[in-house]
Amino acid sequence: MIERTVIGLIDSIITEFHKMAFVSGPRQVGKTTLAQHYQRRFGQGLYLNWDTLPHQRKILTDHAFVEKENRDPSRPFLVVFDEIHKYARWKNYLKGMYDQYQDEFRFLVTGSGRLDLFKKGGDSLLGRYFSLVLLPLSLGELSGKLTSFAEFEQGLDSPPLASSDAHSAYEQLFRFSGFPEPFSRGRADFYNLWFAERKTLLVREDIRDASAIRHISLLEHLAQLIPDRIGSPLSINALREDVGVAFETARDWIRLLEQFFYLFRLTPFATRIARVLRKEAKVYLFDWAEIEDDSVRFENLVALHLLKAVRLWQARGEKTLSLNFIRDKQKREVDFVLSDRGSPLCLIECKASDKELAPHLVYFQHKLGVPVAVQLVHTRGVCQKRRIQGMTQWVISADQWLGLLP
Repeated sequence: MIERTVIGLIDSIITEFHKMAFVSGPRQVGKTTLAQHYQRRFGQGLYLNWDTLPHQRKILTDHAFVEKENRDPSRPFLVVFDEIHKYARWKNYLKGMYDQYQDEFRFLVTGSGRLDLFKKGGDSLLGRYFSLVLLPLSLGELSGKLTSFAEFEQGLDSPPLASSDAHSAYEQLFRFSGFPEPFSRGRADFYNLWFAERKTLLVREDIRDASAIRHISLLEHLAQLIPDRIGSPLSINALREDVGVAFETARDWIRLLEQFFYLFRLTPFATRIARVLRKEAKVYLFDWAEIEDDSVRFENLVALHLLKAVRLWQARGEKTLSLNFIRDKQKREVDFVLSDRGSPLCLIECKASDKELAPHLVYFQHKLGVPVAVQLVHTRGVCQKRRIQGMTQWVISADQWLGLLP
């Protein structure tokens, strides 16, 4: 099993803050495996899965079942609820459990995107939990690092050398995604079977069961169109014309696919520069291996690494950063802008193999006064740095620079 670095964050929530830990994330990203592994590490506990009928019966018919567990009363006892969001009254149920047993028991709650969606529907659990999102594997996680933001800032001046192991892991991620099972197996035939099953279940089970969509095949059609639109501002109007639905329907379906961790959106960077686009977002997939074009797949891999880093730093209480892109009406664009409260800290551009610094990257670095600009290349063994007018510019291989991120 790959040791997930987020376990440390779960432990802090449960043992230090005495809150329930809510862990959501994409289907098959490893939430159940993580929960069972953490339960064994905790020492004593109970795992309950709503999809298992004996477990479901215990939850519904015996509200005091935790009191009957064979346990050492001198130590906390962990109760794991997996997929309990499928229970219509799950929020009130967890509220009652936590309020009654918080001194003796600890609670870990895991589930799909629906957990992340439904917990926003009311505040009955307010103050009783902290939430985390478990995202696909990254290069930093595979190396066992949980890099702090301060360490990342230091690394912007001198990124670490990439080892042969890091390059091998990077190639494996690029080909088979960051989902643990296809990554670990490293076989194209397995990935193809796994991917087809996962996407079908995502749309025809997870989304169908949680929504009132009648024409689920049209949503599948829309999802099939998304991979060819990665990396460019997404036109909802063009999508709705291709699928043959109303604009509002296409817009709502995109949001639904986002809530169930099929895709994520990046909005334009808010700036006062004239003629900068401010409306259309860009979308990326949580499973970048679905994308056939290598250069677009590369950009998507980088996007998810950056998103994961931003969310982890926020979950650790370190920084509340924003991840955006910037594009103007002259079609000058930089793929990613990492900013702190509106102040850009780093620009990141993705190129398959171009070692010459992109003119648009240089333009926006000087226009916005950004201290660091990074051009990531898919090619191995590239590492060039220069300083101009107090600003740092990098052209560097992705397998080396992405190791800076958690």
